[in-house]
Amino acid sequence: MNNSPPIPNTKNGKPFNDQIIEILISAGEFLNSSKNYNLKPIFKSKKDIVTKIDIEIEQFISDQIIKNFNHHNILGEENGGELLNDDYNWIIDPIDGTKNFFYGHPHYSIVLGLTYGDKIIAGFTYDPNRKEIFHAIQNQGFYINDKKFKVSNKMEFDNCFLSAEIPGSGIGSQKTIDFIQKIYADIIGLRISGSAALSLAYLASGRSDLFICYKLNIWDQIAGIIQITEAGGKVVDRYGKKVTLSSEGIIAGNEAIVDDFLIKSKSYSWI
Repeated sequence: MNNSPPIPNTKNGKPFNDQIIEILISAGEFLNSSKNYNLKPIFKSKKDIVTKIDIEIEQFISDQIIKNFNHHNILGEENGGELLNDDYNWIIDPIDGTKNFFYGHPHYSIVLGLTYGDKIIAGFTYDPNRKEIFHAIQNQGFYINDKKFKVSNKMEFDNCFLSAEIPGSGIGSQKTIDFIQKIYADIIGLRISGSAALSLAYLASGRSDLFICYKLNIWDQIAGIIQITEAGGKVVDRYGKKVTLSSEGIIAGNEAIVDDFLIKSKSYSWI
């Protein structure tokens, strides 16, 4: 029996997926049209910046959600908010990869996730440069635009193509760097993209074999968790426990490679 909460209806009767994609494409057009602005970064911390475009994109998406849906509790990276236990929650990362965007690296994304309480029921990641929309809805599979994808079938950690993100601050940053140095000789390659949401979407697409990150925020990981799960993958926290919205860190891939990594990584003291 499927006890998953239903996908909310739009006010205008448009299919849910179509409405979200329309919102994201419009947000992406605005984002890319702002590249020539004389942007000045606002430093939230030494390694974490925000621009006025982040704030404007989040407000635009929030306004569109309120306009098109009856359920619109919103939690955004820039404007905050909190999860409600008995309602739909929209979670927004207006620019995942703000430093990439600010410095002109064309690798960033717009993220929109939907939960009911703490259960993720939909996740969208939009790459406005490559026009790729990575999306998953509960029990409907994972897609890039209109094509269905599965995670990589690589079974062992050795010689895998690893994707990782390094936290901007805290003990996890140095632990991740030290850990990568220890295991680098065992893997075929490593990518650190600066956009965790895109790295997770790429993992779901089979573009990497394994993803690790010591710590992520809810807006970084919400879309990726359901995308990877719907693509046939396994997602756990850095301790190997079932991942939740408040989990510290993520390990993701197909079940076999995640389990192999958990066994082999014990000797490297990552956590």
